[in-house]
Amino acid sequence: PRCLDSVLRQEHILEIILVDDGSTDDSGSLCDRYAAKDSRITVIHKQNGGLSSARNAGLDVARGKYVAFVDSDDFLEEDCYRLLLSAAKAHNAPLVCAGRFDLDGGTGERKPGLCPEKDEVIDGKELAKRIFTWDHVDSAAWDKLYARRLFEGIRYPEGMICEDVPVTYRLALRAGRAAMVPKPLYNYYHRPGSITTAAVSEKSFHFSRHAEIVCRDIARTCPELLPQARSLFVWSLAHPMMLCQQAGVTGALKEPYRRCRRLLGRQVPFFLGSSLISKKQKLQYLLLVLGLFGPVWRLHCLTDRNKQ
Repeated sequence: PRCLDSVLRQEHILEIILVDDGSTDDSGSLCDRYAAKDSRITVIHKQNGGLSSARNAGLDVARGKYVAFVDSDDFLEEDCYRLLLSAAKAHNAPLVCAGRFDLDGGTGERKPGLCPEKDEVIDGKELAKRIFTWDHVDSAAWDKLYARRLFEGIRYPEGMICEDVPVTYRLALRAGRAAMVPKPLYNYYHRPGSITTAAVSEKSFHFSRHAEIVCRDIARTCPELLPQARSLFVWSLAHPMMLCQQAGVTGALKEPYRRCRRLLGRQVPFFLGSSLISKKQKLQYLLLVLGLFGPVWRLHCLTDRNKQ
């Protein structure tokens, strides 16, 4: 209800598509109850297929000139779409990026997250570059407004998490022009146990699979952005490896872990020489390749405890 009520408070919305992705709780009937009260709402009930499948189902029936996404546990600031649509029209921009608040589901703390620095219009390549390096914007699907035409022939890959990684930069390049709104307008709820906060698993390696595809595509279509794409790829390899070395590499994680370590080893000359990667990160990545990150991390934790 918090999510839906925040959507219904928005100005200029002509169409609301609720996708019940095979939910096992009361979500499906909740959608139907809201639809009965508001003619703008269309409900799609489908077998569970995951977040990408749900987004794609909505895109397949959307009719509006612009589209946006809201995840069911998140919510919008009251003037979110008014400001995004105003920027799209004022700058003739097919893509608009805003910022977000991060809301901790455990403590209730809300603080500003990634957010554009200033009100500006940039070209698609610059936006893709910033997405690859988390420069006040990232690939998240939900803190943006899109001209629906950008999705012609483009859908989110199904069966994997981090599904926006191989899609958003393509939308940026296709848009050619993007407006930045320097204000947090979306509330991203970090729910304990969600697909992005769960313990390390095979899904933790999906980001690196996507980033590898991004690198190959960028090398072919836009090679001037390859350094930034490779820096994203290196991070995507290192992050799940850090989690594994901290928690221990066991069972089904062994094969994807070994794959990441092998690929990260091939990137050593790049990340050691890259100005896009900090000295601390370079050291961490090198320790990961050598298999020493876990022992060094545990020693650091032990030293901190002894100091206390």
